[in-house]
Amino acid sequence: MNSLSAFLLIIRPFNVFLAGLSIAVAALLVEANLECASVWFAVASGMSITAGANVINDMCDLEIDRINKPRRILPAGRMSLRAAHWYTIILLACGVIFSIFVGVLAATIAASSTFLVTIYSLRLKRLPLIGNAIVSLVTAFAFIFGALTACAETLQWQAGLFPALFAFLMHFGREVVKDLEDQIGDRAAKARTLPLAYGQRTAQIAATLAFIALMIVVLIPAVRGLYRQPYLWIILLGVYPVLLFAAWQVWRHPEVKQMRLTSNVLKADMLVGVWAIWLGSQQ
Repeated sequence: MNSLSAFLLIIRPFNVFLAGLSIAVAALLVEANLECASVWFAVASGMSITAGANVINDMCDLEIDRINKPRRILPAGRMSLRAAHWYTIILLACGVIFSIFVGVLAATIAASSTFLVTIYSLRLKRLPLIGNAIVSLVTAFAFIFGALTACAETLQWQAGLFPALFAFLMHFGREVVKDLEDQIGDRAAKARTLPLAYGQRTAQIAATLAFIALMIVVLIPAVRGLYRQPYLWIILLGVYPVLLFAAWQVWRHPEVKQMRLTSNVLKADMLVGVWAIWLGSQQ
């Protein structure tokens, strides 16, 4: 039985909000005027594509979620597959249409992201590393996308590159953590995720390397003086402890419950990272 709450929850509102916030912050980095319509078209586009990606992901993962996460909307029977199918089409189409009002480059990114999230869910998600890299890349695109808003005083989209790299590494590490979490259902569905294809130790090493790389990368803006001092303090106090915690959990407590906790903590910490970037960029 479909319900309004099911249509809201299946898109994962926090993820959708984070995508919109990332785009808005990237627009601010290039001094875009938030009263300009193209900024909000960009935000709406990114949020729509993220929402659509989450729905199609749940459709393709239905059998796995029956084992790993039976309380999700589709395995719990709160929405039909037919309704989810049309919901996905509408959300992804709206995302691409909204992007046209931002600009040609932005529309290209939106269309490419839509293609990637679709092929990821249908074909590539269950492949080791490739699926992890694609979802991380699409997440990183949000910052490039936001920096391309047409009403910025200068179209210096390069301002979105560092935040995009931050997002890529954070999400890549988290995606590997999620692979560790979902091994039971993935094994039943014969998915070839990193821990199943190459062993749990390989996945632990990959996640740890992503976290180490991120700890190095986040220091670059501070060392080069690109961001103001508040950025460094927030990173040291709000991001470093979470990355160290995640690395500890991956090696000491790789069981399902602890990996789910670690994944959620990493997702929440993206907000801290975005906050650090925004505050550090203010003059």
